[in-house]
Amino acid sequence: MPATAADGGFDYFAALWSGAWLPFLPAALREPAARLVVLGVGALVSMFLFAPAADQRGEAYIESAFARTLAALAATRGLDSAISLAQSSEVSFSFGPGGSLGIGQALDPVNDLVEQYGSLLLTSTTALGTQRVAMQIGRALGWWLFVPSLAAIVGSSLVGGRSRRSLMGWGTRLFGLALFARLAIPTTAWIDSVVAEQFLESGYQQAAAAVTATTAEIEQVEQAEEMAAKNKGWLDRFNPVDYVGERARRLYETLAQVGESIVNLAIYFTISTIILPLGTLWVLSRLSSALFSNRSP
Repeated sequence: MPATAADGGFDYFAALWSGAWLPFLPAALREPAARLVVLGVGALVSMFLFAPAADQRGEAYIESAFARTLAALAATRGLDSAISLAQSSEVSFSFGPGGSLGIGQALDPVNDLVEQYGSLLLTSTTALGTQRVAMQIGRALGWWLFVPSLAAIVGSSLVGGRSRRSLMGWGTRLFGLALFARLAIPTTAWIDSVVAEQFLESGYQQAAAAVTATTAEIEQVEQAEEMAAKNKGWLDRFNPVDYVGERARRLYETLAQVGESIVNLAIYFTISTIILPLGTLWVLSRLSSALFSNRSP
């Protein structure tokens, strides 16, 4: 029974595609006219019904993701500056041969992680900018993307034999390509927005808040240490080991959890701005190829 139903559906589509429902036309014109009507209706539906909604939702998501990435990049620069300032903190002393004590080397792993995360954010910003430009190009071209496909099908009605089959095949494939070029980017952004909101948003909010809080805490540690140094007695001021040790301990406690948060943010931006868009575009391209390939009836 399922096979029969499937065959019935295929036979109905084949009859629709072949123009059997246009008996008032000459036999030579039925199939080109049917394809022209079906593809024309598809273009009207996609341009007037689906495209506006996809453009609105897709553009809103890309703009939001772009602003979020820039904000994350600014927060990362702030954290990097705070860590670099803490790394440069050292205390000089001159008992005997003299010397200095510093915190810097122990913070190098976190600082390197922050710098790599900043590079990833630049890549994400570039990817989002590319998507935004591609969406604008597709929207500007609009109906012109469908002209070659419809022209090829109109031309197929003027010739016969293999030339007709070839023109109708090319017209169908060009229509699929035009549909993909016009709708793929906004549809991808729409789908990505749903996936990101459902599965990635909560983790992003927690990790972003942790990075912002860590930057503020590092600045507070530095300010508190400066105030404490002014209030220390003469002997305590010239005890660099205790001074540097206390500052290092507080900084290490502050940075204890930020590494995991940065990794979570890196995962979020990698998935939401690179992997997910590319994967969705690949799926849409395969779907378009399957619907508008040479195997079409």
